[in-house]
Parts: sequence; C-alpha cells; structure tokens
Amino acid sequence: MAKSAQFESDAFVGKKPDMTPSTAHLLMDEDTRTSSFSLNKRSMVLDEDRFEDRFLRCNVCKARFSNVSLPRMLTCHHSFCQPCIDRLYSAAKAQRSTNPTPLRCLPLSIPVSAVIISCPVCKGAFIATDENVKKLPTDHRIVQLMDFVRHTDRYTVTFCSVHRLPLNFFCDQCIQPICRNCTANSHKEADGHLVIDLEDAMVKYSPVLDNLVTEMEAESICLEEKLICLESVVKNVELVKVDLLGQVRSCVSKMRDLLNAREKALVAKVHQQTGMERNKLQEKSKQLTDRRQMLVEKTNKLREAKDKSMIEEMFKIHQEVRECRSEPRLRVREVDDGIMTTFYLNTQDEATLASRINNFCDVVSKVQTTSAKVKPQRNNFLYRSSSFR
Repeated sequence: MAKSAQFESDAFVGKKPDMTPSTAHLLMDEDTRTSSFSLNKRSMVLDEDRFEDRFLRCNVCKARFSNVSLPRMLTCHHSFCQPCIDRLYSAAKAQRSTNPTPLRCLPLSIPVSAVIISCPVCKGAFIATDENVKKLPTDHRIVQLMDFVRHTDRYTVTFCSVHRLPLNFFCDQCIQPICRNCTANSHKEADGHLVIDLEDAMVKYSPVLDNLVTEMEAESICLEEKLICLESVVKNVELVKVDLLGQVRSCVSKMRDLLNAREKALVAKVHQQTGMERNKLQEKSKQLTDRRQMLVEKTNKLREAKDKSMIEEMFKIHQEVRECRSEPRLRVREVDDGIMTTFYLNTQDEATLASRINNFCDVVSKVQTTSAKVKPQRNNFLYRSSSFR
C-alpha cells in the first residue's frame, strides 16, 4: 500500500489539471489567476465509494474493516483482515503437510513447522508461524482513515446533468450550483459570473434558506388551519343544503296546494256549466220530441181520414194542425243557426302566471368571512439582491 498521505489518483474525481504560474500569467491577470488557483484547490472531490473500496476493504474477501475486524499488515505493507490471513496460513500448512520436507536456508531460530505465505497482491513471500500470524501488526494508517471517515459528515454527491461531474462550485450571479466544466463554459467569470465554493455558498445562503423554511412552515400551519375551517364549512354546507331543500319543498307545497284548490274550483265550474247546458238542451230536446210526436200523430190521422173520406174528421184534424202551427216556432237559441254551445278555458293570464312561477323564489348565496386570509411572506425567498453581495 502507498503511504497514508498519498491516495491513488483513481480514488478521486473532478481534479482540474495543474496550471503553472507562467502559463497562468500569460493567459489572465492577477485576480483571475488567483481565482483559477483557488478553483484548482477546491476541485478535489472525493468519491467515497471508490475510496472505501480501495483503502477500507480487504483485498481478498472485500469485507469492510472495522473495530472487530482490524486490518493486519504483512511485511510487504499490504493489509488484510485477520480471517483471510488465517485462511492463507491454513492453506499453506495443508500444503506443507503434503510435503514434509524442511524448508532450506532458514535460520536455526525458525521452527521446523514454519510455512511460507505469499501476499495475494504483490506475491511477496514471508515466513509464518503460529505465533507471528497471531501477532501481525495493525495497519494504523487504515485505522486513521476509518476514524476520519467515521467522524466526517456524509454528504450526497450531486452531479451536473450536462457534464456528469460533481457540483462543487456555485455561481452567485445565477444562484445555481455548477461543476468544474461549467466554470469554463456557461459560467465564465470573464462574462460577469461570480463563482464561489459550494461550501461558502451554503454558509452564505443558509440563513436565507432557514428563513424560507420557517416561513413555509408558518404558511403550512396557516393552510392547515384553513383546511380545518374548510372541512367545517363543508359540513355546514351539507346542513344548509338539507334546510334549503326543506324550505323549497314547503314553499312549493303551499303553491301546489293553492294550484290544487284552483284546479278543484275550475273542475267544479266545468261540471256546473256543462251540466246546466246539458239540462237546457235536454229540456229543449224533450219539447222538440213532444212536438214532433204530435205532428206525426196528426199527420197519420189526417192521412187515414183522407183515405177513408172522413170529411168531418179530416177538416177537424186540419183545424187542429193549423192551430198548433200557428203557435210561435220552438227555438233553441235566439239565433237558431246551430244548437251547439262551445266552452273554452280562459288562459289570458297563463303566460304572466307561468313567468311568475318560473321566478318564484330563488336560492342566493352570501359570503361570510370565517378567518383571516393567508398572506405568505416572500421577502426572504432566493433571489439576487444587494443583501447577498
């Protein structure tokens, strides 16, 4: 493993290429050069997953080192967990048992049961015994890295949707987090954009965000009260609906009773008028029937007397017929052109009454204020102003 202060380059992302002072002096002025150097310094963003896989996990079993499973360092400075080292030692002992020939060129102080273990990374060999396998030193560099990661706040790395690089900068002009490539393309300082570090932006805008959260929570509480009030109003509307329906039915029922009474009166009048006319016509019909019957009888008697040459009887009947016909003519009407009487319903007020019925009563609404209106404060929303400069 490399020294603890030298992390391998593939454990980091977003590192900006180095720029020598001479090149920077040729390309930009003093202020721009200072800003560029600060960007170089701030653009080191740690990829925690790759860092953990490279330094904080065993290279054999890929288990993460912990206080229970500490990293044990071999003589080649590569570290593994104790269970993996024990398995390597057991495998070497098993192979040694199949070939009991003593190891050559070993100091006399080395036990005969010693075996040779090869490092899984560099393939370097070292002599191992039961005693020194259990006493391998702990790799305190990895322990320090574990402690550093454990005591460091964990942030979610957000990547730029355009360049797929971490958003580790902030454009104060646009109030927008940006990546390293954005600082050289759409958010150039030469175009008037002020690029600052994302952490500095969080420190700067945290009070504004806190105020915004407070106002949003206050507005949320106010809206919740409004919702409770609206629920009560909805229930009240249902009660008002029932009451209004009762009033409508009662009012229309009264009108219906009046119309029913008027209907009964009109029906009675129809029966009365038509009944009187029928009786009158029946009386006239009886008179006409009696006169016709008398004329028929006289006609038959006169014809019979004439046929039998009954002179006296014939002229007697003739005299009776003349007297009967000399009476005033029986008339049904003064103008006897027809005897049919026509009845009709006078509906001259029907249109006016229908219009009044259509406009009879109405349901109107009246707005009542139940609580104060919500007036959200918008003074501290994120927008660019002189207070942020």
